[in-house]
Amino acid sequence: MDGAFGEAPRLSIVIPAYNVAAYVSAAVQSALDQDFRDLEVIVVDDGSTDATPQVLADLAHQRSDPRLRILRQENAGLSGARNTGIAAARADFIGFLDGDDIWLPAKATRHMQAMRDPDIGISFSHSAYLREDGVPTGRQLRAEKSNPTLHDMIRRNHVGNGSAAVVRRACIDAAGTFRTDLRACEDYELWCRILHRTPYRAQLVDAPLTLYRQRLASLSYDHDKFVAQADAAMRCLRAAMPLVPQRVFNAGQAEHYRIAAWKAAMSGGDAAARRLLLHAAACRPLLMLTDWRAAAMAVWLTLPAPLRRRLVR
Repeated sequence: MDGAFGEAPRLSIVIPAYNVAAYVSAAVQSALDQDFRDLEVIVVDDGSTDATPQVLADLAHQRSDPRLRILRQENAGLSGARNTGIAAARADFIGFLDGDDIWLPAKATRHMQAMRDPDIGISFSHSAYLREDGVPTGRQLRAEKSNPTLHDMIRRNHVGNGSAAVVRRACIDAAGTFRTDLRACEDYELWCRILHRTPYRAQLVDAPLTLYRQRLASLSYDHDKFVAQADAAMRCLRAAMPLVPQRVFNAGQAEHYRIAAWKAAMSGGDAAARRLLLHAAACRPLLMLTDWRAAAMAVWLTLPAPLRRRLVR
């Protein structure tokens, strides 16, 4: 369905969708049902082979909302789908919402209020975790810095996930779009690139406005692929930013390995988790003394498996 083309909206929400038939309706409706109404929603069906196209067609018919546009393309990956949405977007601000996540109703309003400050190029919020079935876990992914610098962002992706950010179009025009050669950490690499190439800054909207679904089948839970892509993203940043101290990149690499260790442990890969945690400590020798999460992971891996399962429950 192509929306009516009149005056450009203030916000474009780009939703990449690949084989998310069970979740995409909730994602799209959460975008259309924002309190902030001056927006368009661009869904890019990235060559889905499940029922995603039919779900989107049914939703478009049901909602009959001219703000909704559905584009279809051959599979190009997450970055390629987002880039297609960016190319089609008409607004000066672009929000990103993955096809299996949800925006809470006030998210667009809060971000657009924050971005009245002309110095802000990236606004981002905290996120609340959902189980795969959509039930809230009660946990949140909270940013540790409200105004992260380039060095802060290299050390850790404070934006958190691909559904948390709203970006000023001028940032993308200056810094470029998502790298299609990255299949993970592509958002992290772009946020760092924007802070490096533009005068704009990143700013937290201090509320959990994104619902982030944890899917065991997603790439983010394949720790080996995650590490390979995180290493590739770091190589891109090191090559593009020769004036950044190597200790900053090393800290970022240690953070990637720590995250991968957690993902491995949560999926039962204790040996891989221990190996990855050692890699993290090699990148940042004082990691266990300066990062409570790494120290907690080390302790966690010493506990008997039955006790860990009870604690998780």
